[in-house]
Amino acid sequence: MSNARLDQEARRRVARAVAGGETLRDPTEARAAVLLARSAERRLRARTVPSALMVSVGTTVAWLLLVALPATIGSGVHPVALLAGLGVGVLLFAIIVLLGQRQIRLVRRSELGNRRLLESATRRGDAPPPPPFPLGRRQLDPQPPERRDPPA
Repeated sequence: MSNARLDQEARRRVARAVAGGETLRDPTEARAAVLLARSAERRLRARTVPSALMVSVGTTVAWLLLVALPATIGSGVHPVALLAGLGVGVLLFAIIVLLGQRQIRLVRRSELGNRRLLESATRRGDAPPPPPFPLGRRQLDPQPPERRDPPA
């Protein structure tokens, strides 16, 4: 079932499952979950580092303007205040990147679980075929094709 055909409650359920790294129970929603997980992973990869840079640079500039500059004007240059501002910026950058990587792992885990569910349902004949992997991505369980010798 495509994401366009899901009702509002099903969309919320699928989105929560993907964000939490969970596998759905319904194979008809698994296809939408796989597509949503891929989209979320691309979006997270594209936005994590720029967002972390914006937050850390903004915090560092705010620290330097609100703490280091008044301290410098009042009693001279304080290298510790300057270094503390840089340290806070680096720490925030690292935290945001780590949280982004965690979310990417959760989304990927959800995609893999829902893909397995979809593939097992397809083998049983309960669901449409799974969406193809993007280029460059390997299959979940690479197995050689089944060999069938002609009858002798």
